[in-house]
Amino acid sequence: NKTVRVVLADQAGGGTDQVCRVFTEFMSKKIGQTVLADNKPGANGVVAATEFKNVAPDGYTLMYIVSSALMTQKVMYKSLPYDSAKDFQPIGACPVAGLVLVVHNSTGANTLEEFVAFARKNPTSIGTYGAGSLAHIGVAAFEKNYGVNVSTIHYRGGAPMWADLAGGSIHAAIGGGAGGQNVVDMGKCKAVAIQGRNRLLKMPSVPTFQELGAKERGLWLMGHTCMMAPAAMPESIADYYSDLMVDAGKDEATWQRFLTVGAEDKPISRTELKRWIVEEGPIWSELTAGLGLSPS
Repeated sequence: NKTVRVVLADQAGGGTDQVCRVFTEFMSKKIGQTVLADNKPGANGVVAATEFKNVAPDGYTLMYIVSSALMTQKVMYKSLPYDSAKDFQPIGACPVAGLVLVVHNSTGANTLEEFVAFARKNPTSIGTYGAGSLAHIGVAAFEKNYGVNVSTIHYRGGAPMWADLAGGSIHAAIGGGAGGQNVVDMGKCKAVAIQGRNRLLKMPSVPTFQELGAKERGLWLMGHTCMMAPAAMPESIADYYSDLMVDAGKDEATWQRFLTVGAEDKPISRTELKRWIVEEGPIWSELTAGLGLSPS
């Protein structure tokens, strides 16, 4: 009956936090013991991963983190106290939708074209939920694609970013669809474009950057929120947790909850996540380096 702890690389209330908690609640019910989400936000997952590197590989501690953190950290940071490819192993993931660019009403923009025009004429700030994140790549690609320079404001997670956007402290933000929809519903902001390959289920009327003619591949990327384990954890335990994650998507009530927090497809297994990391990882690294994002 020992508690299972999930080191969660996000602020409470953020998009990754919400998806993770759907998993932890389902897992807790299935295994009959407490599964605790422990928020450790900061530095696009570096804070959480640094702590996670030193946990015992006994199956009682896992990590939940966005895929962009795993893909871009080697490019974004000159040195790290861990190697995600060697120190961690995939358990499974929830494929999430692309991100949404939401602009504050103070810009006067109702469309992407109008926001680009605003950014060309005015000092403009765009928030992200973390340096090195998919949103960070999105802002850099936005600047390159449209020939604008903006102030990029990095937050420790999506929740404080959306709060600042709603309050008018920044002009725009790129983040998860659930949080973006919330500020749009407040009547203070407009969603103008989707960073990703497809429109969002929750925002079917909002076009993708690609539909609107963007050529920068960084505006087409999509990611996952991923459950990871220590590399030394036995495969039998890893398989057990992977099966639990896949089962969560088969449970109708749980699947409906996933949809409310931005999931676009059923959870995938550790085998599928491994394959995705191998295939997509080099693309993310290439794009991050090509956009000139500076290591810190």
